[in-house]
Amino acid sequence: MANGEQHSGQAHDPVARVRHLNLTDPAGYTTGFTADWLRWTPAEADALARDGDERRHREYADHSCDLTMRGGTTSGVIYPLAVCSLARHYVFRSVGGASAGAIAAAATAAAEYGRLAEQPETVTGHRVRPGFAGLAELVDWMISGSGSERWRLVQLFQPNAALSRVFRVLIATMQSPETTGRKRIVAVLTALLAAVSRFAGLTLLVLFAGWVAGPALHLWVLAPSRWNAAGWPVVLLTALPTAFAATWVLAVAAGWLRRGALVLATPLLIGAVALALWGTLGPPLTVRGWLVGATAVTLCWLLTTFTALAAFAVIYARASWPVLTDARRFRFGIVPGAMPYTATWLDRLAGLPRSTGVPPLATWLADRIDDLAGLTPDAGGEHPSALTFGDLWRGPLADPGAPEDPARLREMALRPAERVINLALMSTDLSAGRPYRLPFLPGTGDDDRWQFCPSCLDGIVPGRVVRQLLAAGPSTSDHCPTHRAVRLHRLPEPWDLPVVLAVRMSLSLPGLICPVPLYKKGRQHWFSDGGITSNFPIHFFDTLLPRWPTFGLNLQTLDRAVRPGEEVFLPRQDATGPTVPWAEIGAGAGALAGRILHTFLGWRDTMQAALPGFRGRIAHVRQGLGEGGTNLFMPPEVIAALALRGYEAGEVLRRRFTDPDEGAPGFTQTDRYRWIRMRLALREYRELARQARARGPLYKRRAAHYCVPEELACWFADPAGPWPREEPYSDRIEATFDQLAALADTHLAEPFDGTAPVNPVLRLTPPE
Repeated sequence: MANGEQHSGQAHDPVARVRHLNLTDPAGYTTGFTADWLRWTPAEADALARDGDERRHREYADHSCDLTMRGGTTSGVIYPLAVCSLARHYVFRSVGGASAGAIAAAATAAAEYGRLAEQPETVTGHRVRPGFAGLAELVDWMISGSGSERWRLVQLFQPNAALSRVFRVLIATMQSPETTGRKRIVAVLTALLAAVSRFAGLTLLVLFAGWVAGPALHLWVLAPSRWNAAGWPVVLLTALPTAFAATWVLAVAAGWLRRGALVLATPLLIGAVALALWGTLGPPLTVRGWLVGATAVTLCWLLTTFTALAAFAVIYARASWPVLTDARRFRFGIVPGAMPYTATWLDRLAGLPRSTGVPPLATWLADRIDDLAGLTPDAGGEHPSALTFGDLWRGPLADPGAPEDPARLREMALRPAERVINLALMSTDLSAGRPYRLPFLPGTGDDDRWQFCPSCLDGIVPGRVVRQLLAAGPSTSDHCPTHRAVRLHRLPEPWDLPVVLAVRMSLSLPGLICPVPLYKKGRQHWFSDGGITSNFPIHFFDTLLPRWPTFGLNLQTLDRAVRPGEEVFLPRQDATGPTVPWAEIGAGAGALAGRILHTFLGWRDTMQAALPGFRGRIAHVRQGLGEGGTNLFMPPEVIAALALRGYEAGEVLRRRFTDPDEGAPGFTQTDRYRWIRMRLALREYRELARQARARGPLYKRRAAHYCVPEELACWFADPAGPWPREEPYSDRIEATFDQLAALADTHLAEPFDGTAPVNPVLRLTPPE
C-alpha cells in the first residue's frame, strides 16, 4: 500500500492459535538477555560510548525500546501478546500509558523486572509466572474456563453494594443473544424492575398491565352502541389530531427503538383486535362508529402510554435521587476497585455471571503485578509488600538488603535516565483541571507534599497497599475533611509509591470506577481517568535525539465489522507529510457523539502520532462492532482474536525495526528512524542558532545582567542572599549566546538538502 501496511491477525480457531504460539515458555524471554550490562540504566550505557566501547553501546541501544499504550477497554486483552512479541528482542527501558492502558504499562514494567526471576514449579489459582511468560498466561486465564468462568473480565468489576442496582442495569444493557444468550430487552426490564422497592415494582406491574390492556378494556366503559350517533364534525376534529399524534409517536419510536417500536405499538394492536371483535360480534357499526371506535382506542393508547412513562420517570427519579444527591459518599463511581461483591440471584437474572472467586479489579491488579515482578508471596499466598517505583528504578539486580541511598533515589526521581525501568502513567486531577504524570516528583516542602487519608483509600486499593502507604508515609497534623477523626498521612516519596496505586489513579473511568482522593494544603483533589487529558501519551519519553524508538500501540474502533486483512495497520516510515487521520462515522447519533468525544479528548495525540518520526513506530490495532467499547461480555473466541491482533502488532513493529532496510543496503529501519529524527533535530538546532544571532542583543545586554529579586531566589541551588543581585552566571550566558550565534554562520546557515517536509510546532510545554 502507498502509505502503510495492512496485516491480518485473524484465525479460524483463535483460542487454539493463541496457545500454539507457546508464549508462556519463560525461556523465550531469557535467552540472550542474561548479560548484566543489559540491565544498566541508560545513563550507564551512555558511559560505554564515552569510554570507547561503541560495540556494547550499540548492542545495548539496538536491544532497547520504549513503549506507550493507548487506553481502551480492550487494552488489557490486546496489548499483552504484543508486549510478549517485542520482549523476544527488546528490553523495555521506559513504559507509559493512560486509563486502561496503564494496566498494560504497569504489567509490562513488572514483567521486565521479573524477566530473569526464578520460576516457581507450579502456579495455582489466579496466580501467574514472573516475567513475560506470566503476561501471556493472563491472556490464557481470560480465554479459559466454562460457564460463568467464561466471563472473568466482567467479574473484575465488582460494584459498591449500595449501588448494585445501578450496576445491574448497566450490565443488563450489555446482554446479547450472540454472546451471553440473553435478550437485552428482557435483561434490562428485569434489572429495572429489581432496581426499585417492592411497592414501586408492584406499581410498575399494575401500570404495565393497564398500559397493555387499556385500549381494549376501555371498550367495556364506552358503549359502542353510542358511537354511531356521533356527529361528523366531532368525529373529524377528534380523529385527525389523534391519528397525527399516534403517527408521530410511532415514527419517533421507530427512529429510536427500531424494531422495539413494535413493542410500543402492541397495546394499540390489541385494542384494534378488540374493536374488530366488537364491531363483528356486537351491534353493527356505521363508518362514523368505526372512526369513533378507532379514535377511542388510539386516544386511550396515547393516554396510557404517556401516563405509564410519566409514572416510570417519577418512580425511577425517586429511586435514583439518593444516589444523585449523595454522590460523594459513593465516591462518584459504581466500582470502588477493591471492595468484594458477590452476585445475587437478581444480578444473575440481569446477566451478571455467578461469582467464581475472581477478586475485585484493584486487588487482582496488585496481585498480578507482584506475580509478574517475581515478588515472593508469604505462606498464606499474599505478597507482603507491593511493587514500588523504586524497585523498578533500581532494577532486579539491586541488592534488596542494601541500605537506601536517599540522594541516589532523589537523583533517579529527577532524572529518568538514571532508572533501570522507567514507568510513567497519566492521571487527571479534576480539582485542579490538569494532568499529572505519575509518580509525582519529590516534594520540596511540607506545603508541596501530597497527603492521603487511609479511610478514603479503603476499598479503592487493597488493604495491604494501604498498610504499606501508612508504613512509608508519616502522619500529619491535618485531619481528613470527610473522616474528621482520621489524620492525613504524607504520600510516600515517589520511589516508595506502590505501582498499583498509580495504576488505580490512572484507571478511574468517570461514572464507573471511583476516582482516587488525595490532599494537598488541606484541600481534596480527585484523581480520575488519565484518558481525559491524554489517552495516548505518545510524547512520553520523546527527546530531540532519541536513543531508540518509542513504540506506540494504538486502538482504533470502527463502526462496523473489521474486514480480513485490515486488523493491524502500521504506517510507513517515509518522507511524506503528516498523514490525515480518517475514520468512518456510523449512521447513528451515538456514533457521531463518540467521534466528537474522541476528537475533543485526543486530537493533539492524534496529530502528533501522524508526524514523521512518530507514525512509523505506532501500530494501530482495529476493533469493530461487539469488540471493546463498553462490552465486557466478550467470549473467549473474541478475546483470543483480539489478543492475536495484538501479537501481530508486536510482530510487525519488531520486524520493521530489526529487519534490514530494503531501500538502504547495510542498514536497518532503526537507522532510518534515527536518520529522520536527526534531520528534524538539525532543523531545530538551525532555528535556535538563527534566533540566538538575531535576538542576542536583547538577552546578552539586558536579560543576562538582570538584577534578580528575592522572589526568584528559588531558581538557584543556593538561595542565600543578599538579594537583589546581578545574574551570577552572566558571563557564561553571554558565551553561550555567542557560541549559538556562531553556529548560524556555519553549515547550519542554510537548510540541508533533504530537510524533512514538515514543520511541527515545537513549544515549551508545562510538565504533567
